[in-house]
This record gives sequence, C-alpha cells and structure tokens, in this order.
Amino acid sequence: MTQELIGRWVAETNERAFLEFSENGSLRGSDGANNLVTSWSAEPEGYMIRSSIMTLKAAPGMLTWVPKARRVEPDGDRLRLFDAAENHLGDLHRQPPGTTETLGAR
Repeated sequence: MTQELIGRWVAETNERAFLEFSENGSLRGSDGANNLVTSWSAEPEGYMIRSSIMTLKAAPGMLTWVPKARRVEPDGDRLRLFDAAENHLGDLHRQPPGTTETLGAR
C-alpha cells in the first residue's frame, strides 16, 4: 500500500536532509545542501526511486547517502534506504504533517 510511503521523511541528525513522496509519483528531497527532484514507483521489488541530477554543493552535516537511494522500505515511522546494489544506506524518520521542529530536539 503506497499510503504508508506518502509524506516527508527526515534525517534525525539533519532535518534539511529529507525525502518527500507525493501520491502522484513525484519525489523531492535534499541531502542537506543539494535539492533533488525525481519520481518514485511501486514495483514488484519494492518502492523504487529513479535517478536524478543534482547540484554538487557542500554543507556541514550533509548526508551524501540520501540521493544514492534507489529503493526504500517503510517500517512504521522509519524509512530504510537502499542503493542499487541493495546496500542499506541509512534511515529517515517520518515527519508528522505540520511539524517543523527538529527531530533531535527533545
């Protein structure tokens, strides 16, 4: 069910690093410095992300693994990211709608 994927997923260590999945198959995100715009689809092997072209800016705390994701796997409020070779890159966490505070600021 694709509804489990729809929404914004952010990194716990840098809220500027995120992926946001829309119902129409569009995907936008950032590694914390560079924006990405691409698309996603539900395939037999899972939720797949198409490659995208990005700028190559650097910033403190950027997460270079976010744009390398080619498959994602939602697990409750956690989104596991995998590259094309099925290596686990890291996890993002669901950002509740309307929330703008940093996840780590508790």
